[in-house]
Amino acid sequence: MSKTLLTVIIGGLMAGCAPPSAWNMPPVIGAARSGNLGELEKLLAAGADPDVHAGVNGWPPLMHAIHKNQEGSVKVLLAHHANVNATGDGGATPLIMAAGYGYANIVRLLLDAGADPKISADNGQNALQAALSGVPDIDRFTVGHCQTETVKVLLASNRTLKLTPGPWTGTGNVIARFAGCSDVMDMLEKRRTGKN
Repeated sequence: MSKTLLTVIIGGLMAGCAPPSAWNMPPVIGAARSGNLGELEKLLAAGADPDVHAGVNGWPPLMHAIHKNQEGSVKVLLAHHANVNATGDGGATPLIMAAGYGYANIVRLLLDAGADPKISADNGQNALQAALSGVPDIDRFTVGHCQTETVKVLLASNRTLKLTPGPWTGTGNVIARFAGCSDVMDMLEKRRTGKN
């Protein structure tokens, strides 16, 4: 491997570890990520865009707040009419992200604010599939975790919500079965057979 290529790879990896200020993110995103609710309120009241997209993943502030498990920031952004179905790069929504991380409380907040659980990301994964599969995020690795409460909240939110056909359906089922998530599998089987 050439020294130049190695420098580019290491630089790219280090950029992902850099603080938000190094990514030229708007202050509203920094406040949302850090949970600085006073600053977030002040910025939004002064006209900051609650739906500005920034960062390496092109996320809106809601997704940045969810990524850092900042429930208070999510509440503030929703109170300031952030688009609950806004997408980042790849078409994931805040609900898909929160479900993948297993943040059941944030999933409830988003659903109460009108998040659509049937929206799928570009890869075909919806919120239910994200909860079932988990995410391999370095900040919160949830693959193989039984996210029972999150699945329960999503299923209760919409009587017709199901796993969509595609690779995520099989992958999520395999992961949940391998992890021994019998409660989750029972809920999904009841939904599949129309018993709930």
